[in-house]
Amino acid sequence: MGIIFSSSRFKAPYNTSPFRLTLWLCDMSLDIDKIILHSLRPGNDGQPHADTRSQTLPADEAVQGLMAELHRIYNGKGGKGFGFFADPEAAVAELADGEEAPKQPSPAFRIALEQLLGEQAEFVPFSVNMTQLLVKNLVEHALDEQGVLLFAKYNYVGVDYLLIALLEGKESVTVSEALELRHIQYLDIGKLNLVARIDLTEWKTQPESRRYITFSKGRVGRKLGDFFMDYLGAREGMDAKIQNKGLLQAVDDYCDSRELDPAERNDYKKQVFKYCTEQASAGEEIEIKELSAELSAKEAGEGDLDFYSFIGQKYELEERFPADRSTLRGLTKFVGSGGGLTLSFEQKLLNSRIFYDPQTDTLTIRGVPPNLKDQLLRQS
Repeated sequence: MGIIFSSSRFKAPYNTSPFRLTLWLCDMSLDIDKIILHSLRPGNDGQPHADTRSQTLPADEAVQGLMAELHRIYNGKGGKGFGFFADPEAAVAELADGEEAPKQPSPAFRIALEQLLGEQAEFVPFSVNMTQLLVKNLVEHALDEQGVLLFAKYNYVGVDYLLIALLEGKESVTVSEALELRHIQYLDIGKLNLVARIDLTEWKTQPESRRYITFSKGRVGRKLGDFFMDYLGAREGMDAKIQNKGLLQAVDDYCDSRELDPAERNDYKKQVFKYCTEQASAGEEIEIKELSAELSAKEAGEGDLDFYSFIGQKYELEERFPADRSTLRGLTKFVGSGGGLTLSFEQKLLNSRIFYDPQTDTLTIRGVPPNLKDQLLRQS
């Protein structure tokens, strides 16, 4: 049974929706160099096994549409991990006297990629060898994964990437032209649970960077993160959640330094929240200089430090980093849970409708939401 996927490539009409227009523009800006599919399946021994393909796919309309959609989905995917290729010699040099060197990840992937980029190896054997390496690491990490494994080397807006993604195959039913039902298989590209991407341009031009590798981390434990570190021979770099928490702390401290009253403080934090969420919705990262420029244009008074200068080196923030929506909620809301209780409310309501007494550890709410009030009255 064949596997199909639909193409998103088309001529953009005048009334194209923003989503389809974004996808169309992405399609037009994306240039596929090489792409190939392999397959992972469970063997008779219960371990994952690979069925490999011997030639690349032609970059036809369907493949172009698939890659445009994968690029868009991955850019908007939250919770990604960041890393860089490990340097065993540097890791040993950083050890204190007498400290035992930890186990270093294998450089096999990095060496194979360097050979590919140096035109010492062809793309097909590279992908086959890296598929076998992936299977080996899946077994070592006790990960039971199967599906269609994609390797793609492509360029988007002047940046070269290598994408590795395991796509899940699903079954469905379609109606033929003769109005008969038949089973089909399709790729569920909306679920990118096992995916990694290397920014080849950043790796080449900024080898000191700690974020040119990105990968899916998963929602449970560190299994996926550890798997990718071992498979790619990498070390974890920037932590996007910690960067977002650092930004929130910097904003709070900046508001304190300028002695803003509660209303001004809420407005300022709303402005930061608006910028960050707009960046996330557009698939872009938070740029500290850009954020500072927007804030300074509206907020800074004579003699005030702008936000970028205020941060300096104190907060250890990267120049740019992805937005973490769950963390950014802390700019405009108080959120907490525990002991069967979950609370979330706008910060501007504190001391107007909601009051906290630290002496008695009591929260008082004036004007209970109607739907909650109705439930409470029914149980009274």
